[in-house]
Amino acid sequence: MSLLASLFGTKQDVRTLELKRLKSVATSLGRSEAMPELKGHTADEQIHLLNRYLGSRLAGCPARDRAMVQSKFMAADRILPREVWATQSPDISPAAQSVIETGCADLGRSLSADQVQEVHAHLQTKPVLLCHVPDISDKSVASLADVPADENYATYEFLDLWSSPHLLEFAGQDRLLDLAQAYLGCTPTLYSFNAFWSFPNRQAHPYSQLFHRDWEDFRSLAVFTLLTPVDTPEEGAHYYVERSHTVERFEPILRERGVGEVDVQSLSGRDNRAIAPVAMKLFGDGARRFEGPAGSSFCGDGYGLHRAVVPRSRPRLLLWFRYGNFFNEAMYTMPLRGATRAAAERVLARIPDTPRHRYVFRHMAKALSAV
Repeated sequence: MSLLASLFGTKQDVRTLELKRLKSVATSLGRSEAMPELKGHTADEQIHLLNRYLGSRLAGCPARDRAMVQSKFMAADRILPREVWATQSPDISPAAQSVIETGCADLGRSLSADQVQEVHAHLQTKPVLLCHVPDISDKSVASLADVPADENYATYEFLDLWSSPHLLEFAGQDRLLDLAQAYLGCTPTLYSFNAFWSFPNRQAHPYSQLFHRDWEDFRSLAVFTLLTPVDTPEEGAHYYVERSHTVERFEPILRERGVGEVDVQSLSGRDNRAIAPVAMKLFGDGARRFEGPAGSSFCGDGYGLHRAVVPRSRPRLLLWFRYGNFFNEAMYTMPLRGATRAAAERVLARIPDTPRHRYVFRHMAKALSAV
């Protein structure tokens, strides 16, 4: 993989740097510095094992420990060369300040009407998968018109989406990377790049279309962009409970409101089935709402309480970029089924040729390079 080996003008390639960073985090979390389980494995295999370890650590992590683990990623970030972690803007943007304080932010219009139209023109020729993230199903139909009436979602094969005009360049904008870095406190990792359709006249999906928390990283930032208009809340608005992104801030707010201890603990837990009815009762009318014309963007920490609304009359297409600390292989993979080398190389060539971008996009680059 010459691409991954030539990101920096140093003797250390991206694998070496990533391995040092992950080992530093694991050691600071109490793993033996020698980590004998890594011996005899290639750098890629060691990175895989460390990502799996961090994913397992997250699965057993109490909500209050998330900030502590996040601080370990922040400390390990200085292992990377300055040209990787140096931001383009020294000032924290209003959007970043909003995310830090409330967990979410409105990013305004990010794609023009013409750009959105070009994305749709590209995708309308592609088959769709009957799921909401490509790595959980390979069951497909030829077009949106063929989606069964009992399916809530449809999405695209990764390479079909990544090949769309404008989207990869959007994900790599310094504005977004600076925003994610300001919130994370370390260089962001792009670990998911996806778009999915939500269909009208369905029962709410028991996970994503009811209030829930995402436990996919110790801290993460999801940037969402509407690729179809949401003119009214009933057409698929997104709701976010402000200040629910940190348990240390949120629980005192709940207690001040007189919320009972059982409900306080339910809202900070992992059981989304318990979270949904309590959050709807408390915040159904008061959560922050995001909607707007196609091309509008907003963002939020997925750990914060949020939900989408089942569209009333027309399908809604939503794009997301998720930036975090590591690639949680316990939850995410990047299967490039049916991809050709030529198509993969065209996408690779669009990743900006800077140390920062090559590092942020390293897992996508690895998947593309393996085709």
